[in-house]
Amino acid sequence: MEEVMFTRRENILLVELNRPERLNALTTTMLESMGRELAGASLDDSVRSVLITGRGRAFCSGADLAGGGGREDAATPVGMRISTQLYAQVIRSLVELEKPVVAAVNGDAAGAGCNLALACDIIIASKEARFIQVFVRRGLVADAGGTFFLPRLVGLARAKEIMFTGRPVGAEEALELGMVTEVVAADQVMDRAMEWAQRLASGPTRSLGMIKRMLNSSFQNDLSTALEMEATYQGIAVSTADVAEGITAFLQKREPRFQGK
Repeated sequence: MEEVMFTRRENILLVELNRPERLNALTTTMLESMGRELAGASLDDSVRSVLITGRGRAFCSGADLAGGGGREDAATPVGMRISTQLYAQVIRSLVELEKPVVAAVNGDAAGAGCNLALACDIIIASKEARFIQVFVRRGLVADAGGTFFLPRLVGLARAKEIMFTGRPVGAEEALELGMVTEVVAADQVMDRAMEWAQRLASGPTRSLGMIKRMLNSSFQNDLSTALEMEATYQGIAVSTADVAEGITAFLQKREPRFQGK
């Protein structure tokens, strides 16, 4: 049985964590396969959005600390550093992928699983979902980008409280804090996430990718840098077929039919 399932729904890449008996705890094999697939998706023009979810009752419970899915030397400084680099590769791939990524958080998202969700662009959460920065409960530090994403989403003071306590953040609170995009009933989370993935996949993919890149760097940039990036990317965007289609559709008073080119 594949630990991660990769399927295509037209121009959407569906990524399903597939260890429901272990609450989709992450193994080295899973991280390696996700890294390869996301790298391929970045170069595949036929992939115009990505949807990530977990099978069973959890989204992802984080690293597999008990199931033998990690490196044998993971308890050593060198082994742990190599392990965290695997997580970093996946997180970078999600953030740097110039295509929108949707997360369907169907249940608990804990530890690295929580930060895997937070690395996505649009997060649809089940009412039963919980987001847990569980690291402190194990005496570990947060990884998989948690110290980057969480304070940007909820503010520094709240991020400290959530990470220092390791308490669960329920779906409704996560929505209030700005951690997720929408909260829906458990039986609607995949349908709603797929609606988002389809909507984004039908958009101007090049434009969305450049907007994503600029937004992701906005907290590091001053105004002058942001304005310069906007000018540069606008110059690139204006040469795309989607801009020609968008202007033509506007003049013809119809909805545009973007091709992601």
